[in-house]
Amino acid sequence: MKLRPHKGLTVLELMVVLAIMGMSVFLMRSGFRSFTKADLVENSTELASVMRRASQLAIEHGQLHRVLIDLDKNVYVVEVCEGQTTIQRNELVRPDEEEKKRALDKGKEKLMSNNTSGAGETTLMGSDPETAARRAIAIAGHHIADKVCAPVPDPSSGDASGKGWMRSLRSDKGIKFKEIWVQHRDDSVTKGQVAIYFFPLGSAEKAVVEVGDGDDIFTILVYGLTGRVELRDGTLRDVNDHMMRNAMGDKDAVREDSK
Repeated sequence: MKLRPHKGLTVLELMVVLAIMGMSVFLMRSGFRSFTKADLVENSTELASVMRRASQLAIEHGQLHRVLIDLDKNVYVVEVCEGQTTIQRNELVRPDEEEKKRALDKGKEKLMSNNTSGAGETTLMGSDPETAARRAIAIAGHHIADKVCAPVPDPSSGDASGKGWMRSLRSDKGIKFKEIWVQHRDDSVTKGQVAIYFFPLGSAEKAVVEVGDGDDIFTILVYGLTGRVELRDGTLRDVNDHMMRNAMGDKDAVREDSK
C-alpha cells in the first residue's frame, strides 16, 4: 500500500490567509467606527446649529444671548441675558450668592452712613427692590449683578424652563466636551461651566469648542466679528491661530481683549 504524502499550507497560501483575516478585521473595525462616529457627527452638527440659532436670536430680539455649556454633565442650553452686555474678564457663569449678599449689605450700610437728610432707605435706593439692590451693589463697588441670564423659553410650547433648548451629548457613546477656549477666559476650560456670548449686532465672542469620543474629535469655531459658526473635522494645529486673529485677519501679538 502506497502512502500519500501529507499536504500542508505553503508559505504563499499562509500569507494569503493572513491577509484575508487582516482585511476582514480592518473592514469590521472601520465599519464599527463609521457607525459610532455617526453619533459624534450628529452631536457636533447639532451643537453648531444651536450656536447659530443663538446668534440669530440675539439679532432678532436685540438682546445678549449665550450658549451655556456644562462640561461635567455634557449638556448645553441657550440663555438670554438682561442688564450689562459687557463681558467681564473671567466672570462667573453664575453670580456667587454669598458675595452678592455681602455686597448688598455693604452698599446699604455705606448708603445709610452717608445719609444726612434723614431720608429712608427706600427713598434713597428706589421703590423697586431690584433697582434698590443694583444701586446698593454698585455703591459697594461690585459688578456681580450687572447681568442676569435665564434659559430662553421654548418657542413651540412656551415653556420658560428652557428644557426645549437644552441638548445633551451621547455620553453613553463616550462623546463629551474635551476642551473649550472662550475670549473672556484666560485659560481653556475642561470642567465645570462656561458660556459663549452672542451680541445683538451680530458679533460674538470668539471661541473654540472640541467635542470627541476618544478616537475622533470635531472642532467648532465661533468668529468674533461676524458671529459665524464653523464645524471642522479634527483639531486645530494651533488654537491661538484662531483666538488671536483680529478683525482684519492678521494675527495679533496679544489677544484683542487684553489690549
